[in-house]
Amino acid sequence: MRRTILLADDSPTIRRLITQTFADADFNIVEVNNGDAAIKALEEMRPSVVLTDIYMPGKNGYEVCSYVRRHPAMSATPVVLLVGAFDAFDEQTAKQCGATANITKPFEPAALIDLVMSILPPETGDPQAEPQTPQELSVAPAGAPEPDEQDLLGLETIFKDEPGTGAQASAITDEDVDRIADRVIQKLATQVIESIAWDIVPDITERIVRNELKRIHES
Repeated sequence: MRRTILLADDSPTIRRLITQTFADADFNIVEVNNGDAAIKALEEMRPSVVLTDIYMPGKNGYEVCSYVRRHPAMSATPVVLLVGAFDAFDEQTAKQCGATANITKPFEPAALIDLVMSILPPETGDPQAEPQTPQELSVAPAGAPEPDEQDLLGLETIFKDEPGTGAQASAITDEDVDRIADRVIQKLATQVIESIAWDIVPDITERIVRNELKRIHES
């Protein structure tokens, strides 16, 4: 049975990217560009999952989630909050409104698919089921270091590679600093560009996601 995702986000690029992400999955995507339209859509349909931006015109994502939780026929529907890279995410409000999970943009397409699949209710559905407890999820943005990595800038590797900058070195010269700074910039460039792109350069973001989807399909 084809399932339905209600996607509420005021960014056409984000809606297009998420639609592309689920293009090969067995989902029907219903798009709206504001919270009020999301509420209206929820009055007319029963989606399997709701993906909602936390900041958008009309009702915000927290309010959309609260509406779902109060609705007797949809109280168990999973709700994922979409959080911009530079948005202030209110974890307490997310818990109070009953959000199932949250994911930070930019995200890996595969990470979003895995998240949605992990919170989907059984095929038959159970309207009487209890709402899912909000998950302590922190899905890393695309290209970001793994959460358990301690050397976030890769400095340990850089220092090992740079002559004269090891533990035995008595001092670091200006040349060493410049050389190490160049290495750090090279390591962070892609991550920084991808993070900024989602909010500032939509076309670049779309190209990044297209390339990632192509890589996943070819692997």
